[in-house]
Amino acid sequence: MVWAAAADRYDAFLFDLDGVLYRGDRSIPGAPHTLRALRERGREVVFLTNNSARTPEEVAEKLEGMGIPADPSRVVTSAMATASMLDGVRSAFVIGEEGLRAALADAGVEVVGEETERADAVVIGWDRSVDYEALRTASVLIQRGARLFATNTDASYPAPGGELWPGAGALVAAVEATTGVRAEVGGKPHPPLFEAALDRAGARPERILMVGDRVETDLVGADRAGIDGAAVFSGTSGPADLLEHDAPAVVAMDDVAGLLEPRPIVRVGPAGDRADEARALAEEAGLPAEGGAEEALAATADGETVGTASVVVRGDVAYLHSVAVRPDARGLHVGTLIVAAAMRRAVSAGARACLLVTEDAAGFFSRLGFEETQREALPGWVGERSRACSQSAVGMRRAVS
Repeated sequence: MVWAAAADRYDAFLFDLDGVLYRGDRSIPGAPHTLRALRERGREVVFLTNNSARTPEEVAEKLEGMGIPADPSRVVTSAMATASMLDGVRSAFVIGEEGLRAALADAGVEVVGEETERADAVVIGWDRSVDYEALRTASVLIQRGARLFATNTDASYPAPGGELWPGAGALVAAVEATTGVRAEVGGKPHPPLFEAALDRAGARPERILMVGDRVETDLVGADRAGIDGAAVFSGTSGPADLLEHDAPAVVAMDDVAGLLEPRPIVRVGPAGDRADEARALAEEAGLPAEGGAEEALAATADGETVGTASVVVRGDVAYLHSVAVRPDARGLHVGTLIVAAAMRRAVSAGARACLLVTEDAAGFFSRLGFEETQREALPGWVGERSRACSQSAVGMRRAVS
């Protein structure tokens, strides 16, 4: 089957920035061409970022300098989303850079200095020049009654070269730990930033795709907002991270250039009336026929079954088996999306560990965080269920959360 590209399936795209379109001051390969191609197709593009340091004008200028078409009116920052939450706040002590301070000024909030005795709020964003005195002042003001707001709680920032630097969440955590007060958050995955972005997208929710590199912010936020999510592995999260959160992606790509490539948009759910198709797909892949229809999941794309997996849970242990992908959908991270769905089902049923037995896919499962273990060490019921596997097959285990 010839798949359509995501660029031709959706009317509007929401893009995270750091780790998706650039790292530091370098664009990610393929990003400028992809964004220009979306514009040529007439697609609406909105940029949303948890980075509160820059104003929309500065963000657009940086993107334009990389060859990525951008207009400030289509940039939504966590600073803007947080400022929209400050009804009734007249004064705030701020840990943050120009983007946050400008957003608060636009909202009519007076920014006070470290010498202040009282403030209505403390607002924390990413700040590369923060010092101990600022953290101390923020903590003292909160103990005196100030409300605590955060632009985001991303613990790290994806820097050039693949390194991670402390993010706004690291600063927020220090103040929360000191005061025992939890911050009200404007950025992803919380609603304010997504609501602002959806307003600008101007399309029906089912025709909007969120493209992000962080599962816990981009994909979780998209799921809560009722829109589809695309995972890219050019930033913080990798394939294994999709198994850690209850947030489905419908497509996964190495980078944003994948939006222009033919690939399936995948929905994974109980096999139901597709159980026979799922079993046939597993058998065609040479996998032993085991388990009932109630264990099976089916991955569908454009009305066709393109993959399957089965999972059964006993106590706090899950057994994953019969993972198969149709040949024309292989190499497109479909298997990863299926295993992630199986893991979500296992966790919802109370599993704390997932086991499997595989003959020739140990490398694939290793990339998803599974580790080899002795087959003899598997619980007896798993051993019985996997008796049809060859003697050369290996056992694997992964903790789940």
